[in-house]
Amino acid sequence: MYIHSVKLINYKSIGDYDESEIILEPRVTAVIGKNESGKSNVLDGLSQIDFIGNKSTAFAPEKLNRTALEGSQIQYVVIIKPSTNDINNGIVEDTQIILSKNNYELIGGMFEHYNNTVRSYVESFNLIIESLGTNPFKLRDQELTNFRTYVATLKNTESLNVPKILNALTFFNQKKNLVPAESKIAFEDALKDVEDHMRNFILILPHFFYRSANKHLQTAYKLDEVEKELKPSSANSIGLLFDLISILEVSSDEFINAVRSGNSPQQISSRKKINKLVQEKVNQPFQSFYKTEKVYLELDFNSNVVSLTVQSEDGAALMLSERSNGLRWYLETFIDAQAHDFIGRNTVYLLDEPGSSLHVRAQKELIKLFNHLANQGNQVVYTTHSPYMLDIEHDGVHRIRAVVKNTDGYTKIYKTAYDARIAPESQQDTLAPIINAIGMDLNDTFGPAKDKINIVTEGMSDYIYICMMAKVLNIEPNKYAIIPSVGASNCVNICSILHGWGCKYIAVFDYDKAGVETGGEYMRQNMFYELGKQYCFLADVTQSDIDSKTYKNDNSKCLIENIVTHEEISRFCNVINTSTTLGKTLTAKLLSNAVQNGIFELGEKCINNFKNLFNRIISYVE
Repeated sequence: MYIHSVKLINYKSIGDYDESEIILEPRVTAVIGKNESGKSNVLDGLSQIDFIGNKSTAFAPEKLNRTALEGSQIQYVVIIKPSTNDINNGIVEDTQIILSKNNYELIGGMFEHYNNTVRSYVESFNLIIESLGTNPFKLRDQELTNFRTYVATLKNTESLNVPKILNALTFFNQKKNLVPAESKIAFEDALKDVEDHMRNFILILPHFFYRSANKHLQTAYKLDEVEKELKPSSANSIGLLFDLISILEVSSDEFINAVRSGNSPQQISSRKKINKLVQEKVNQPFQSFYKTEKVYLELDFNSNVVSLTVQSEDGAALMLSERSNGLRWYLETFIDAQAHDFIGRNTVYLLDEPGSSLHVRAQKELIKLFNHLANQGNQVVYTTHSPYMLDIEHDGVHRIRAVVKNTDGYTKIYKTAYDARIAPESQQDTLAPIINAIGMDLNDTFGPAKDKINIVTEGMSDYIYICMMAKVLNIEPNKYAIIPSVGASNCVNICSILHGWGCKYIAVFDYDKAGVETGGEYMRQNMFYELGKQYCFLADVTQSDIDSKTYKNDNSKCLIENIVTHEEISRFCNVINTSTTLGKTLTAKLLSNAVQNGIFELGEKCINNFKNLFNRIISYVE
């Protein structure tokens, strides 16, 4: 099962409207937005969702939207979709779960699955309870009221309240010693059957895990640092060393004694025990969690200090600080998740600005690690300001959600980062990471080639459209290299460099004032280049047209959007329900992604325009 959507109603800066819903990708979802837009509130709201327990913080009064109407309450509406494996196991319908302070409602596929796999065992257990009488445990007052409530919960066939059922099972487990001897075995066996099948049912439900960006493992801890972290007070939060020790199930006092200087038999025994437990409870399960390489964590105790080293399969042992940031992040995430019992479960990892302290290469590595988590059946939701944390090249922009706070202080969540409802004054700041990512992507992927035709475009949107159409028209990539520039004068400069390197090239200019006067005509008059040899225009024009300055006529000038056609661009914007005023480069990238992903099909006029353009370019050079 995976989370398809969550509607966060009246949670902090989020109100009750259509845009309080966040749609999640089955694998990785990025959330962007300028500072103070409410991105962290979205993650925090998701982290409050618990399908099997009652989080008191989820509905705390201080988390209710301060401008909500009197009588309003916090509510979470979650849609869960079945995976292929779930469908094969008979769960074919979506599941809706509605959570509020005094209500839990689960309907759809998982309710049907409960009826098919758990209900019969619950009914058998109910028959045993009925056979014991109306008050079999001789309870009084509140305990008797609780007994009757739990019996009613188990008998309810109209709806499913998972936390109440689990509370009922806990209650009856605590009372099993009060069951008469002649019924005790049957009672315990029936209770165990319900618990086992309920446990399997719960494992299917996704769980939200908010990974704190501030929890890290140090390479070494001095004794006083260990004591401070393993015996936390209200003044300091629980750190990752605390989580690691909790996984090992070693007492804080024993671990502190192992760190303390000395080599008493008790200390030596504790140190050996701790490293054995690290091998069993950390290293072995980590091999299934992280399959890029086999690495082993080890703890070294010496002179009031415990040091953390990571040993590779080839035998090389390095201090934790000497390993890559990516591996450290993954190991820390594993320890954090393991300590909270999330490993091996269907988990939605919530990460707030996970790459904020990492350099560019490490940020890009994080994207790969997110996909690694997703490959194991998990989902990842993360916030970011960094263009390097947006995998535009492979994922396009479909997995990016935009968060915007309007002038009334309400946070709104948009399924697409280019939604037309985003106010123009917010678009630039909100879309900045995407725009930068597009620029980064372009600059990282182009380069001159001596054995190909180097097509130099005047702008980024020209570059994107020409690259897109080269693929659509199946032009062999070994014949050309497309190089973007920014402006006609830069286009001239790039051509000068290519000329000096002895590369085959042609500049393609817009047929407008800048393209002609700063571009083509500058080349002809100052560099003695020829129209149709070293440069050309998007429009099929002659030198006579240029001398007549037809480019000054609006009906004659030609930009790349004229080749694509404005009608085609408008049609595309209507299809994806977005504004036509996003900007040339972003619109080009979105259209290109849609075409390559099969979401949008180009019209015949656009295709023919580019066929003619490519035929001209290739004929000029050849």
